Amino acid sequence: MSSQPQLPPRSELRIALDQAEARTWRGRGIVIDLFRFSNTICALVESGRKDVRVYATPALALSARRQAAGSDLFSEMDLEAEHYDNSPYTALFDSDPARPALSVTNSGSPAAASLLLADEILVACFANFPALAAYCRKDPKPTLIVPACLFYDARHVEDMICARALVDELEGRDSFEAALGEIHASGRVLDFMAFRPETGKRDMELVLKKGHLKAVPRIKFKAGAGIVENAA
Repeated sequence: MSSQPQLPPRSELRIALDQAEARTWRGRGIVIDLFRFSNTICALVESGRKDVRVYATPALALSARRQAAGSDLFSEMDLEAEHYDNSPYTALFDSDPARPALSVTNSGSPAAASLLLADEILVACFANFPALAAYCRKDPKPTLIVPACLFYDARHVEDMICARALVDELEGRDSFEAALGEIHASGRVLDFMAFRPETGKRDMELVLKKGHLKAVPRIKFKAGAGIVENAA
């Protein structure tokens, strides 16, 4: 008999289909906002940033920004403050890893904040699939995968496609190539690059690659701030 820890049965590994499932979940929660939040948070941790924080609303993020001198704010939202775009490329290669990083987004940060009852909140994307799966296998728990599109726009189908691929990854199957083909067929990649001309192409080169990041971001919320650490 194998002594290796096993993942929970399929009944305890599922994908959320609405916000209420995330808000009441008490096991391990894994957030996927593929094109932006997930990869940006992974990139910030991978870059060596020691202070990374996630906020559910712009008001909370802007308040934290006023109190955290010298911090960088990452968001795709129209904020009344200087900030970086929610760009994985910028987070990994074109910003100062010595500065605190604050993140507030349309879907990813509200999705993470919805999991306040969860035992653990992790962030996943293709880039950290192998590292995240290895972490989860070492400590199996009932797991809910939360596609962030549930909290903003259901047409952002890449989150659900990635969530299904993560179920396979956690169960020992590799469906990355099939998922990648489905995302390209959806037209979402071209849409993203059209609306993000400055970094869109470079972001997609990171987002649509598997296994190049080793960080496993874990978020713990305290007093409105989601403190990010590397669980890997």
